[in-house]
Order: sequence, then structure tokens, then C-alpha cells
Amino acid sequence: MDADSFRAGLWSNGGAESKIVWGLRIPRSVMGFGAGAALGVAGLLMQTLFRNPLAGPSVLGITSGASLGVAWATLGAGALGAGAGLWGAEVCGAALGSFAVLGLLMALMAKFNSRSGLLVFGLMLGYLAGALVTVMQAQATAGALRAFVFWGMGSFADAGLGAALVTISLAAVAIATTWRFRRSLDVWTLGSSQAQSMGVDPRKTSRMLVIGSGVLAAWTTAWCGPVAFLGLATPHGVRALMRSSRHGDIALACGLGGGALAVWADWLAHLAGLPLNAVLSIVGAPVVIAVILSKISRNV
Repeated sequence: MDADSFRAGLWSNGGAESKIVWGLRIPRSVMGFGAGAALGVAGLLMQTLFRNPLAGPSVLGITSGASLGVAWATLGAGALGAGAGLWGAEVCGAALGSFAVLGLLMALMAKFNSRSGLLVFGLMLGYLAGALVTVMQAQATAGALRAFVFWGMGSFADAGLGAALVTISLAAVAIATTWRFRRSLDVWTLGSSQAQSMGVDPRKTSRMLVIGSGVLAAWTTAWCGPVAFLGLATPHGVRALMRSSRHGDIALACGLGGGALAVWADWLAHLAGLPLNAVLSIVGAPVVIAVILSKISRNV
């Protein structure tokens, strides 16, 4: 096929090229960029909340809740899969599981007197969800287990353009909100006591950070699976490149950097025939290792 024929097919409503580009590749790229932006900002919010560079969107158990929801939909409750189709069952199950965990966290946040208690509670929720998923896997059929494993590898290919645009919109709102409260968040990183003495409400700030990160992680996981390392690694790369930790400087950069990294990793995964999470782990793990080593070297 010559170039003129390809261009004609690309802009034709019924052409095969048009269907591939507009129906598959563009929605996949837009979703990848939106999911990467959302997770990049979610990671920044979690690292701000716990004042810990190794915190990520998954630390509160929201991703594990999504996995439990998908396991229930695909491995345990055939009725949901039959009613919505397998892909629809995965999205519905992930959304129900992740938002259920987020709702539980919000209902119990007032009970915790420290962020460390909230962190431990989230981790325990994750372990409990993981144990229930293991039980379901042990009793699942081979076909259902295969579908669940593929979902766990992460992918931007299954979401339509509508879901992709919603994801980008959520990321944009999160970036704008982070920038608006940039001074309060900068003060928060100095410690809750000092932040409170400077007029920052610890409960309100903690709730805002949990809700913001939780919604971004829940929505993204529902559509793309448990995408690894983007939320954890992106803020570190942005801080290193921009040589700044101020939220006004890095909020937008975390969104753009996370989106660009996600699109690049998806392209590389497609080119190499590897799962998305494998590529992201290969890229993200060295970043986390570098952070740990730098902390050790500063403490020596």
C-alpha cells in the first residue's frame, strides 16, 4: 500500500487503517498518558502524606482491593462476568473493590491518631485482600485464572477513548488542586505539628491527600489493572531533574512525566512483546533502589 492510499484510509470512516488508529492506537496512547499522569500525581500525594519517598498509590490497600474485586468477578462470581462480559466484569469488579477500600479508609480515618497507624491499616487490608485472592485462585478454573493473571500484568489497550479522556480530566483536576494548595503541602512536609502551628489543618489535609490519591489509583486500576512503579518512581525522577521538592514546581511535571513514561513503557512493551508491568518494573526498580541507597549514604 502506497502512502496516499494509507492516508486516504486513515481519514476514511470505513477504512481499516482508520479503525486501527482511531479505534485502538489513539485511545490506548491517550489512556496510557492519562493513567501515567494520574499515578504520577497520586504517588506525589502519598509521598507527601507519609513524608516517605518510598510511599506509593498502592500502600493504602486500594490496588489490592481492586485485585480482590477482579478476582471475585472473574474467579468467583460468574454472574457478573456473564452479565457484563469478561472485560466489563474486570472493570466493574476493580472499581467496586478499590472504591470499597477507599470508602472504608475514609470512614475510619478519624480513628487513627497518626499517619503510621493509617499506613499499617492500609497494608493489613492489602495482605487480607491478597490472602482472599489466593484462596480464589486455588479454586478457579484454568481459563478464569488465565484471565486474572493477564489483568494483573497491566494494560492500556482495553479502555475506550471516553474512559481515557475521563482519566486525563481526573489527572488535570488533581494537578490543579495540588498546585492550588501548594503552600499548605510544602508546609505539611515539615511535620504535622509545625504545619498545624502555621495554620494547616492536619485532618483536612490528610483527608484531601487520601481522597485525591485514592480516587486516582482506584479509577486507573479499574481500567488498566495494577500498573506498577509509575506512582512510586515518577516523583523521584521529577525531583531529581527539576532539583526541587516544592509542590508548585513539580505537580505539573509529575503528571507530564508520568504520562510520558507510561506511553514510552507501553510502546516498549508492545515492541518487545512483554507485559507492561514487566517493563515498568525493570525501569522503576532501579529508581527505588537508588533512593534507598542515597538514604543509606546520607545516614552513614
